[in-house]
Amino acid sequence: MQQLVLMTFNRGIISPLALGRVDLERTRLSAEEQTNWMPRTLGSMSLRPGLQYVGATRDNLKAVHIPFVFSVEDTALVEVTDLTLRVLVDDAPISRVAVATSVANGGFTSNLNSWSDEDEAGATSQWVSGGYMSLAGSRFNAAIRRQTLSVAGGDQGKEHALRIVVARGPVLFRLGSTPGGDQYITETTLGTGTHSLAFTPTGASVYVQFANRNRRSALVDSVAIEGAGELSLPAPWAESALPLLRWDQSNDVIFVACEGDRQRRIERRAQRSWSIVAYEPTDGPFRLENTSAIRLTPSALSGDITLTASAPLFRPGHDGALFRIRSVGQRVEAAISGENQWSDPIRVTGVGSSRRYYLSVSGTWSGRVLVQRSVGEPGVWVDTGLDRASNGSSSDNDNLDNQIVYYRAGIKAGDYNSGTANVTLEFGGGSIVGVVRINAVDSQTTAQAGVITELGGTQGSEIWSEGSWSGFRGWPSAVAFYEGRLGWFGKSGVWQSISDTVDAFNPETVGDAGPINRTIRYGSADAVAWAQAAQRLLVGTAAAELSIRSTSFDEPLTPTNYNVKPASTQGALRTVPAALMDGSVVFVQAGGLRVYELRLEGGGTLDYTPIDLTTLAPEIGSPGIVAMAIQRQPDTRIHCVRADGKVAVAVIDRGENVLAWVLVETDGAVESVLRLPGAVEDRVYYVVRRVIGGQTRRYLERWALERDCLPGPAVRLADSHRVYAANNSALLTGLSHLEGKSVVVWADGSYRGAFTVSSGQVNVGATVQQAVAGLPYTASYRSAKLVYAGPFGPNLMQRKTFKRLGILARNLHAASLRYGEGSGPLYALPAVEDGKVTAAGTVYQEYDRDSLPVDNVWTTDARIRLTAQAPLPATVLALVAPVEASDTV
Repeated sequence: MQQLVLMTFNRGIISPLALGRVDLERTRLSAEEQTNWMPRTLGSMSLRPGLQYVGATRDNLKAVHIPFVFSVEDTALVEVTDLTLRVLVDDAPISRVAVATSVANGGFTSNLNSWSDEDEAGATSQWVSGGYMSLAGSRFNAAIRRQTLSVAGGDQGKEHALRIVVARGPVLFRLGSTPGGDQYITETTLGTGTHSLAFTPTGASVYVQFANRNRRSALVDSVAIEGAGELSLPAPWAESALPLLRWDQSNDVIFVACEGDRQRRIERRAQRSWSIVAYEPTDGPFRLENTSAIRLTPSALSGDITLTASAPLFRPGHDGALFRIRSVGQRVEAAISGENQWSDPIRVTGVGSSRRYYLSVSGTWSGRVLVQRSVGEPGVWVDTGLDRASNGSSSDNDNLDNQIVYYRAGIKAGDYNSGTANVTLEFGGGSIVGVVRINAVDSQTTAQAGVITELGGTQGSEIWSEGSWSGFRGWPSAVAFYEGRLGWFGKSGVWQSISDTVDAFNPETVGDAGPINRTIRYGSADAVAWAQAAQRLLVGTAAAELSIRSTSFDEPLTPTNYNVKPASTQGALRTVPAALMDGSVVFVQAGGLRVYELRLEGGGTLDYTPIDLTTLAPEIGSPGIVAMAIQRQPDTRIHCVRADGKVAVAVIDRGENVLAWVLVETDGAVESVLRLPGAVEDRVYYVVRRVIGGQTRRYLERWALERDCLPGPAVRLADSHRVYAANNSALLTGLSHLEGKSVVVWADGSYRGAFTVSSGQVNVGATVQQAVAGLPYTASYRSAKLVYAGPFGPNLMQRKTFKRLGILARNLHAASLRYGEGSGPLYALPAVEDGKVTAAGTVYQEYDRDSLPVDNVWTTDARIRLTAQAPLPATVLALVAPVEASDTV
């Protein structure tokens, strides 16, 4: 009995254990081997695109690349290696050129010489021990230091860059062509970290200025003109931490979490200006309010203070931690050195004599200090009768029993003459909540701190809250934006910012827009592996995948409408981030071998359920998945990098019921993957570890676009390849990254052969214009068992054979494809077809010929095998085999 068996290629690899499932249509069309063939949803498969050499990673180190996507046309790659960060724009690292311009005394070794003192009244800039420029404002006025840089004529019009290290931010920075101007860099806030800011001077002088209006001091560690070479910034992540990096982006800022480390912000300030700074919110989040008898006593209300605990409290890991302190009574202070300057308000309540408040003034000044009030809430201020024209103290009782009235002190327009008036308002009732950040821990009972939100008193208070994050309490391990909130996840907690903010967590914000501070109490949630914003907020932990949702599907999450439910109990691998695929989330299961999709399902629950994408190929992830990214165009492809350096790729299309796993191999080992969006085709990058001349090299290589792999002048079907657009020579240079390797060359529309790279070049023997040179690779395909349904069911165990094979193909190089039976010899396409000799180098736009002979044997395990060889293009649409079966099993 004979029957035609049709093979297409969008079912992919199945497990050897599933080869007997011939009762399923998809298994009959599957393959046991499909390597370096890339199937399309349509059913065809092509020799996979080649990998174009972009460049080596920094010092050939292991790397993770964070995609920066402002728009499809505006992207960058942030490369993170051991303790260092680089930025690639248009696949080239940002680099600086040599200039003679310099900054005098930019390291502040022992003084602030060369920096002019431009401090405004009441502000102080000074050198402090450790080699820092310290800037402390008065709240109203700024501490300012400025320097003039001289630019030689030959350097005018050249791009410069300033490297600025801020030891304690924030600092206001501007760069101008006039003193105090900001024509080159508009005034910007620099956080704690390292900044590389590019500018192009057009004149002979550039004015650098640092300033700070806050009362707490800011510290600038250094400022210098960048030297020539690639831009690199120090990063806090060692090589071992790279798999734990998690990130999400908002406009020009990438927010990064890493298990065991403080959160960071990677900031793009302009196309060629980048910073990496600490993520330092100023108003939370906070742990639960203190319930112990420990009192915290600040030494002052503002500026740099000493914080004293009545019992052991502070630990070395508290550096950078926030503390929120509620005062006993209310006291506000202000240094008034100009008109229309006012203190913060106090809030007066009560009846009778309990409403009395006090004003005191000191300092050297001339003018009139007065008190204003606003009833009910701050806003509409009117004068009271309490004022002073000299130093001293006064008090007042407004006799507004049972009313809430706010009071402030200051100097109105027209009432200021000169000097600084130190104004204090005090009220014995109520409280003020202030926030401080620990700068250094002196002992278990004392710490140095900077006041972020001014405190309300210097008496000891037992009403305080410690910040949720610190080196002592731990840091979040995942980050995600959802519904306008920036969320951090880990240490069994979820912290989401006030709506439409990225760093506001004030717990006193009321209403649905308030911050969300919750504890995850499901399984082991100490280290959250990932968080993803799909139709719902999904969180992966070691024990389960959680769906965070409101009561109704269409309602947003709020502090009071917040529910955490398990969507899956598979558990997530902590070293591989999940990826978003439309409304679904794809993640690697805790064992590291299998890939799951969390898909929103209908029905009564309308929630996410897990779908095993590796059901028919459970071994595809072995020996373990180490990285993953999802490509969306021209097809949806899930790239899963394995520990053995191969890549398991799933082509998936739910509408067409396509799920095909294939393998990608190259001469080396793939270590990581990332994707940048494209208008027609996405850009997919691999980091590939190759051995060149006995030395380990790591290269960033980009998948060629499929349109560049079609037959033409420069077919990009080679790995680690270079492209030559107008070579006009027989020499192809720039191949030192493949020194000693045999490379294949396609040039000006034809295959030119294989050549060994010597001194970074090859000689192809004739002048070529357009060319591609790179490493060859082979595509191999071995079908599942060839069976068909006979009168007694599928003929699985019957002896079978096929004597001919029909091949339907497009864009097929006559020398690329070889075919045969699964265990037999492989055959080239006929040298003579239709009575004509096939010319060397022939490329068939369409190949639809008579079936080809196969020297086959009778076997119970009949298969079809195909191979193709890069750089010769090959696209196979379908195979047809007339399979004969014996009558007996």
